[in-house]
Amino acid sequence: MSVQVTEVREPSELRALHAAILAPSFPPEELEQPDDMADGLASGALVAMVASSADEPVALAVGAWDPTTSVLLLSYLAVGSGGRGGGVGGTLLAAATSAWRADLDPLVVLAEIEDPALHTGSPEHGDPAARERFYLRRGARRLPLAYVQPSLAPGLARVPGMLLLALAVRPSVVADGGAWHLPAAPVRDFLVGYYTRSEGRVPDDDQVLTMLAPLTGTATLVVEP
Repeated sequence: MSVQVTEVREPSELRALHAAILAPSFPPEELEQPDDMADGLASGALVAMVASSADEPVALAVGAWDPTTSVLLLSYLAVGSGGRGGGVGGTLLAAATSAWRADLDPLVVLAEIEDPALHTGSPEHGDPAARERFYLRRGARRLPLAYVQPSLAPGLARVPGMLLLALAVRPSVVADGGAWHLPAAPVRDFLVGYYTRSEGRVPDDDQVLTMLAPLTGTATLVVEP
């Protein structure tokens, strides 16, 4: 399928894409509220790219940007039912990460996905194993964390059994031999900020402290190929 990838600039457009593409693609506990996402786009905390075919949107990528830590999280990459199986997801991922790296120069681009060893797929929400293969084929690497997605809205539960992937890093992070030597403090600070914004308080419970342990008391997190 031939698609055109463009930046989403208007909050109203992101609200419409949330309803058309994101809501059918994710379970409620993994989905941010449309008004919160629209506000994030307006403030610059979120960036988004849409892939369209024949002027109809078929896929959406949304990133959460933290300039304080220089960490970018690919919050969502979703392909609508009409665009699946045609290489649209890979095209959009490549275009979005290329544009965001050029514009923002993030230290690392992260993504959160369900661990296929702990989550089962569904026709509506896709196959976690296929999703992991999709990212790994494109050079993603697992971070050695027991990752848990924060509660994204009051009344929603956290989502344990997730994977945090590194999709791309600055060239300065790549060591001889190909390992990525990620500075631990920015990643830790980003995750603490993500939890604080999402849940309304600084996290201090055992679940989060366990997740953050590999990033605590060390200067560098080594991520092997």
